[in-house]
Amino acid sequence: MDKIKISREDVVEVESQLFSAQLVSNVNILDQLLYDDLIAVAPTGQMITKEMDLNSHRAKTIIIEEASTEIEEIKITGDTALSIVTMTAKGKMMGTPLEGKFRYFRVWKRFDDQLKVIGASFMQLT
Repeated sequence: MDKIKISREDVVEVESQLFSAQLVSNVNILDQLLYDDLIAVAPTGQMITKEMDLNSHRAKTIIIEEASTEIEEIKITGDTALSIVTMTAKGKMMGTPLEGKFRYFRVWKRFDDQLKVIGASFMQLT
């Protein structure tokens, strides 16, 4: 990854790494990709921190059984990129079955040679 610019390919690569880590709850990879002061907003309006997200994967309260993603849009400005990703998923959240289409809006920022998510929100579409 170029230390000066972010390319579309850089964002596609980290989105793929994030998706793969979410599927298997790989907390080590998620820890690398999420900024320490991450703030994400859930469909309920609840604010979620990096530690809350990692803890949900550690405790297996989120289980993704099937999923696919499609990157809808990537906008790059300097050392920051915005990505809009649609995920179709089936799984369980805290034991409750969950299935549908979700849209994620993520803000990626370059720190040295690593892109990290600094902000995100997501909503259920169907």
